[in-house]
Amino acid sequence: MNSTARSFEAPIGYLVDAGEPPVFYQSDIAGERTKFEGEREFRAMTVFNARLLPNDFSLDGEGFAFVSHTTAVTDFQDDDQLASVYNSEAEALVCAHTGASRALVFDHTRRSSSQSLREAHNARDPANAAHTDYTDWSARKRVEDVMGDEADKLLARRFAIVNVWRSRAGVIEEWPLALCAWDSVDDAHLHTVERRAHDRVGQTRHASYDARNEWFYFPEMAPNEAILIKNYDTATDGRARYALHTSFDDPTASADAAPRESLETRVFAFFDEI
Repeated sequence: MNSTARSFEAPIGYLVDAGEPPVFYQSDIAGERTKFEGEREFRAMTVFNARLLPNDFSLDGEGFAFVSHTTAVTDFQDDDQLASVYNSEAEALVCAHTGASRALVFDHTRRSSSQSLREAHNARDPANAAHTDYTDWSARKRVEDVMGDEADKLLARRFAIVNVWRSRAGVIEEWPLALCAWDSVDDAHLHTVERRAHDRVGQTRHASYDARNEWFYFPEMAPNEAILIKNYDTATDGRARYALHTSFDDPTASADAAPRESLETRVFAFFDEI
């Protein structure tokens, strides 16, 4: 892996806007690949090595942040450790970087680029399409589903949804995460995608190709590092409301790169402000 290159061309997956609402199917079968109705294309885009830039990225600016974060978790395959140790760590991290008065973990997703590891750990394949996880409707619906009787009060004020993304086994050597700066995205290129899981129906937004998109990545992420991704924010005052993101086939990865094993943790951030 060449982590000294300032930038390179890499294939970024985009939705082809055919005028028909696409559908994304999320399986509950361990190791099964994601299914998607709709046409995709891969465009060669410049991806910048963010490690060689000042670490000034922020959730309200670009929509993402790169942080040092040491965890007390010793086994990310252990659901009990996630519940008893990691949830509170992630909630504190999100509060610290958003100014939220309260944060709550509501979901974990394990991913791997290895089919055998996906089957062993009930992990999903890396998502390789530029997207953000929520629409206005699905973000509010998620709060209603998770927060129950508290939802109405919480939805009357500002809230955001932040992903905490990290390695769960060693250094990330292949299929890293690319992030698109908020101010380089035009909402006209975002398209609602219905997301059907075994237990519920939601919505995400996928991006069609836009030459203005500016992509960044952090090579060789270590277990004591994390990326924070803003997936939704009710604030409409000019701050970033989301960050497009996707995995990509890193052309600088070595032929014997270790499989990527990552964890993304979705966290509500609730604010006192309206």
